[in-house]
Amino acid sequence: MSSQTFPLRRGIVYGPVRSRRLGVSLGINLFPSGHKICPFDCVYCEYGKTTDLVTEATREGLPAVAEVLGAVEVGLAEYPQLDYVTFSGHGEPTLHPDFAQIVDGVLALRDRLQPQAKVAVLSCSGVVNRSEVRAALSHLDERIMKLDAGDEATFQAINRPVPGLTLESIVEGLADLEDIVIQHLAFDGELTNASRAAQAEWIAAVARIRPREIQIYSVDRPTAEGGILKVPLETLARLAYEVEARTAIPTLAY
Repeated sequence: MSSQTFPLRRGIVYGPVRSRRLGVSLGINLFPSGHKICPFDCVYCEYGKTTDLVTEATREGLPAVAEVLGAVEVGLAEYPQLDYVTFSGHGEPTLHPDFAQIVDGVLALRDRLQPQAKVAVLSCSGVVNRSEVRAALSHLDERIMKLDAGDEATFQAINRPVPGLTLESIVEGLADLEDIVIQHLAFDGELTNASRAAQAEWIAAVARIRPREIQIYSVDRPTAEGGILKVPLETLARLAYEVEARTAIPTLAY
């Protein structure tokens, strides 16, 4: 894949995006255009390298609650018949200090303006070990949580987290969060999480977590690092079959 990544998003609301998994989705980005704020610096990220590698974000420069809700209200009024409203953007949404308050405000707007839409999050899972984050996530209709690796070495090499952040803390946090979807990006190359050994460790991890569903996909966009190779759909389908056979968790390959 090319290392010419996408520019960081401008503004709070973007889209609607037509997604393979979420249909017509209005995106919510909680971070300023000049900063990618995340506890991970994933080698495959379409937005390039993380500028602010943190597990705590300050309010400085971030949109206030009223600003976010105002933008979402305009978006809901402008784009009718959405399938989803999704916290995503170019950073980890749960790092916003007012994430819980924003979630409740967006749910109230959804109920009033587009009750058919679900409110979801696409999360890297980096701070899911915190009880207050899990409490906020539990209010959403859909919690789509990342887990790319099942062993510490692969996790550190692929997700390149904040120093001190461990895979075990993330797996424990995910296991304590009910009714979730695990999202797994598989890729090949000199660095890979698609080897038989890495996949076996990952399957063991998701078996501990017991999500409602697993979604497996591969790279389809520019990546932060070069040498990231797409895994063919037939290979993803075989992995999905193996996951279901070993765990009985519904698994979809995209």
